[in-house]
Amino acid sequence: MVVTWTGMIPRLYYNTLYERPNTFQLVVAYDPSRYQTFTQYVYVDMSWDHEYLVRRSMIGHLSYKQEQHESLQLAPSMKSTAFTLDTRYGNTGDRGRYMFRVASGRNEVNYDQKCFNWFANEMRRISLVRYYWRWTMVCPCDERLALMDGRWRFDWKQFYETRFERRCYYERMPWGMSTQECCYTEFGSLISTEDGRGGQTFFYHPRFERLHEKYDVQPKQWCCEFSDNCDFFYFVRPMDHCSGYMPLTIGWFYGDPHIRTLDGFQYTFNGLGEYTLIETTHGNFTLQGRTAKALDDSGKEMDATIFSAFAARDINSDTFHVNMNATRNGLDIFIDGESVMAWFNAANNTAEHEYTNVILAKKSATEIEVTFTSGFSLTIGVSAEQLDITVGASDKFKNHTKGLMGVFNGDPMDDLLPPGENAVALSNSSSEKTIFYGFGELWRIDQVDSLFFYVKGESYLTYAHPEFKPLFLEDVTANMTDKEKANAKKICGDNKECIFDLAITANGSPNITVHSVFNVTVGQENVLTVTTSDPDGDDVTVSLNSTRPEGATWEHNTYTWTPVDMEPVNISFKASDGKNGVAAADVIVNLCNCSGHGECLFDLLADGYELKQTFRIVQCNCSIGWEAINECDPANRRDDCEQICVDTPDKWTCECPDGYKLHDNGKNCTDIDECVEKTSGCEQECSNTNGSFVCSCFTGYDLKADNKTCTMRMSSKYIRVLERRSESMKYD
Repeated sequence: MVVTWTGMIPRLYYNTLYERPNTFQLVVAYDPSRYQTFTQYVYVDMSWDHEYLVRRSMIGHLSYKQEQHESLQLAPSMKSTAFTLDTRYGNTGDRGRYMFRVASGRNEVNYDQKCFNWFANEMRRISLVRYYWRWTMVCPCDERLALMDGRWRFDWKQFYETRFERRCYYERMPWGMSTQECCYTEFGSLISTEDGRGGQTFFYHPRFERLHEKYDVQPKQWCCEFSDNCDFFYFVRPMDHCSGYMPLTIGWFYGDPHIRTLDGFQYTFNGLGEYTLIETTHGNFTLQGRTAKALDDSGKEMDATIFSAFAARDINSDTFHVNMNATRNGLDIFIDGESVMAWFNAANNTAEHEYTNVILAKKSATEIEVTFTSGFSLTIGVSAEQLDITVGASDKFKNHTKGLMGVFNGDPMDDLLPPGENAVALSNSSSEKTIFYGFGELWRIDQVDSLFFYVKGESYLTYAHPEFKPLFLEDVTANMTDKEKANAKKICGDNKECIFDLAITANGSPNITVHSVFNVTVGQENVLTVTTSDPDGDDVTVSLNSTRPEGATWEHNTYTWTPVDMEPVNISFKASDGKNGVAAADVIVNLCNCSGHGECLFDLLADGYELKQTFRIVQCNCSIGWEAINECDPANRRDDCEQICVDTPDKWTCECPDGYKLHDNGKNCTDIDECVEKTSGCEQECSNTNGSFVCSCFTGYDLKADNKTCTMRMSSKYIRVLERRSESMKYD
């Protein structure tokens, strides 16, 4: 509060004082950090002459504290020198300025001030904060997806501390030191309101416990729980809104190396040695596999191979290595050449073990889950004296992978791509021998590239056998008698992997009997039963090798699904007899949605779908009074789309131009706030516009030619937003 008295004359005065007024000022200031009040007196022009005054002038103040009061008078008070204060040096060191503390308040914490102080400090590094935020993962849009996505970890600590109210997840692995938090309602929907209940960006991953508590947890309490400053908090700890989330894509290796690429193509490769399974084009992630000869029941080596070890490394991560133990019934696990079996074998061990940019989680006594910073996850287990592996890959790696697991781009037709800048992919119908020599063997690793750990007495050369020539399916079947072929046909059908395993190992692989085509209708319960048999009478277990869509269950070898929408799905099963015999079956899904007013034509595919696809939408034969129309035709006026209408087999859908997204009503378009959804690429400041955005820079920075990144002006090297912090002035 500032009060100024200008041109003041005394109550009783002589005419000579009328033209000699006084001007002075009182400033009352409050320090919220200490609940203290200060007064500052500023004397500008003191012209009164005490000789002409009838009364003396008192200068000071009176303050009350509960039942008591305190008073203070300036030294010249009641004296002739009272009117020379404008020329005298006060206790501030300036002429005419005096400052005094007049009241001390309660001894409480001021959370507003704590929040503002933290906010000011964070603004000093806002460029770094937002840089890390852009690289954190997008939140799954509902809790079910978060539970199924191995890249996310449930925050049990917060769940218990909030008495089971907050259901939050954060990335298992930080990007740098940061990570994203996603919180959900009790019904599983993502909380996206910036009121303190929703998630945030953690500048420090919870693994950095002390820093995380100091810079992420406490500030949220100061700003959102104990004060009303959540808008400041979320400005420097942005929330994610799940726009653009994509679940992991799954690929796997099993048995006598049967490989399913990330795009779903299956083939057999029987090389003996160490190979590149996945290598990202920008070098962020590498997965390598080692094979060994399979053994028959007597322990004799066969001309077939199985996976015996895997090694992987993420950018700047420790190197992970796992191999079958000497008896082929367990795992040996190493991080950077150091065994971690003491942790893995600990009784009742369910905790995760963290290393540099890699996390290990024990799934069972014979299975481990590995998560890397980049977003790759591995599930590796031993069964039937061989290693199986399931690989999860984020969609951000599409068009950025190569190796035995193929080119991850949604097109299985180019998965057999050899190494080399100008390489051309082999046809998917190539023979096993062609795939072996023209693709698989070319991915054999060099010694300098090996990520594997070698025990004493072993080296890369121990496992390198380029001279090995396996038996190929075409050679095996050529040497089979008609009776053997008929028996193989009876047992395996057209399953090439099953025929090969039966001929080589003399152990018939289990046979999966399941409809190869699953005709399903939206809104109706559809049942798919899986039965198995084994030529050797072995017990067979069946597992689901694909992600369950909404409305689906898998129990007792029965797959029950009531589709709720037309979203694409894949259905795959895996059977094992526990003796190297493994079989897999993919099911083609024909999905129909005639809205209850027509007959599903499962033999006729809708426009845009092909027979080679494993998910297809079919046509409808509409009932009398109903017809399949182009609902986007202006003559029909059925769409009500604000911008773009697209006629699809099951219904019309609305789309929006670039920079806009479809409203929840499915018709209108709303502007995409690229700044909130962190898709702009702006390094510092981002301003949203209709259909676009504009990047700008903090004071002291200039926008570069790319209109996104900023460079510091040398003349303003020390300029920062909110760096100038006024120091509290302490006066007794």
